[in-house]
Amino acid sequence: MSDGTSAAGPGPWWVVVTGASQGLGAAICTCLAPLLPPGSKLLGMARSQQGLDSTVASVKAINPKVTVVPVVIDLSTATAPDFEAVLEDHLAAEQSTPPAQALVFHNAGSLGALKYLREMDDASHISNYFNLNIGSVILLNAAFLRLTSAVPSCVVKMINISSICGLEPFKSWGLYCTGKAGRNMLFKVLAAENPSVRVLSYGPGPLNTDMQVHARTETQDDDLRKAYTSMKEEGKLLSCDASVKKLLQVLEKDEFKSGDYVDIYDV
Repeated sequence: MSDGTSAAGPGPWWVVVTGASQGLGAAICTCLAPLLPPGSKLLGMARSQQGLDSTVASVKAINPKVTVVPVVIDLSTATAPDFEAVLEDHLAAEQSTPPAQALVFHNAGSLGALKYLREMDDASHISNYFNLNIGSVILLNAAFLRLTSAVPSCVVKMINISSICGLEPFKSWGLYCTGKAGRNMLFKVLAAENPSVRVLSYGPGPLNTDMQVHARTETQDDDLRKAYTSMKEEGKLLSCDASVKKLLQVLEKDEFKSGDYVDIYDV
């Protein structure tokens, strides 16, 4: 199968994408759509019903043989039973043919306060930030693994949308850098604990999204803010579709070490 994830044999796929209402998450859904076998189920999670409805319409236009479910959920407050219920109700229920592949894309995330660490004084903001960017990932992964463990023939792939910020320090981006670094290690541990699961952290590069607008206007560090502004002015930001196609190439080739970080510029 070209331009997609490697084939795991006949049968439908289960796909979960967080942050699916816009940007990279929406692009993951639409770029995967033509690759999904008939009977596949795609769950898009986000807070915006309107954004999810748009993604659902786009996927259905590309591949009407796929069941697309919009799940309106606040990941920062979702509990383990919440994730269990969503996956059971929309994936496992009324499934006559077991899935050949099950993929979860952890795309949802936030920049958090873009100011120097010495000025961080909002305990609630910090707690909510890590609930969304770390806690929800742990809970969803656990629920996903419990669900797929009942289908031993299923190839399971768990993808963390990461960033170079998880490897290098960016001034005034302390929360974001720490969140991404933590998620990278989380997925390394996940790979070590589950050798039969394919685990990947992917750096999509600087994308032309609303998050970049926020970065150019709210970043406290002058040098970093100017750098992002220059990237926009010089046309160096990447499209979400282009980045997702690179990600799908990595998954298709399947040559990465499970748990590793792969950057778009490595592909």
